[in-house]
Formats: sequence, structure tokens, C-alpha cells
Amino acid sequence: MTEDLTPDVHGILEDHGERIGSLERWRDGVDGKLDGIRHELGVVRAEGQARSAASAAAMERQSRDIQDLTRQLAEHTGAQKERNRLEQAKLMKARIAESRWKKRAAVLGIVFTLLATVGGTLLSSQTWDDFFFANVPFLHRHHGITAAPPPAQDIG
Repeated sequence: MTEDLTPDVHGILEDHGERIGSLERWRDGVDGKLDGIRHELGVVRAEGQARSAASAAAMERQSRDIQDLTRQLAEHTGAQKERNRLEQAKLMKARIAESRWKKRAAVLGIVFTLLATVGGTLLSSQTWDDFFFANVPFLHRHHGITAAPPPAQDIG
């Protein structure tokens, strides 16, 4: 019975050997495919990390650019405000100076008017006129009784 079983066992063992061989070949193929998938997965991860790093760098650059733009805008706005403040101060100084000149001109006008009034009053009298201008013949009018002027002649 052992001899009868032996050829069947050999056939079964050969069949199992072939199955195991095919399973090992299949497993080797699957291992190769898994190695390829692992390699591709590593590549995809590396690309994803590179993209993530590039995106983070781009976001950082944009953030810095926005901060720089904000700072420049604030500087420009501050400079514009300072220019406006300086112009306002210059305008205020000019108005104050103009006001001072108007006051001075009004005071001088009043003083000169008073001096002219006093001078006109004092110098209009005959005494002062004679005292100051007695020796100036063209300024001195002679008041005397004179004959009536001749009548106007008609030319016509």
C-alpha cells in the first residue's frame, strides 16, 4: 500500500510544488508591483512636499509683498498727511502775516490821516503860511482888490 500511495503522493507533491512555485512567482510579481507602487508613492509624496514647500514659499513671498505694500502705502499716506499739515501751517503763517500787515496798514493810515488833518488845519492858517512860505513867491497869493476881469468875448 505504501507503493500505491507513493506515486500518488509524488503526483500530489509535484502538484503542490507547482502550485507553490506559481504562488511564489505570483508573490514575486506582486512584490515587484508593490515595490513599484511604493516607489511611485514616494515620488508622489516628494512631489507633494515640493509643491507644498513651493506653495508655502509663494505664500510667504506674497505675505511679504503685501506687508511691504501696506508699509509703503502707510508711509505714503503719512507723508501726504505730513505734507498737508506743513501746507496748512504755511497757509496759517501767511494768513497771520497778512493780518499783521493789514493791522499795520490800518494803524499807519489812521496816523497819517490824523497827521494830515492836523497839518492841514495848522498849515491852512495865514500865520503858518506866511511863516513857512513867505519867501516863496509862486506859493504866495497876493490878496488885493483888483479890477474886475474883462468880459469874455464872443467869437462867432
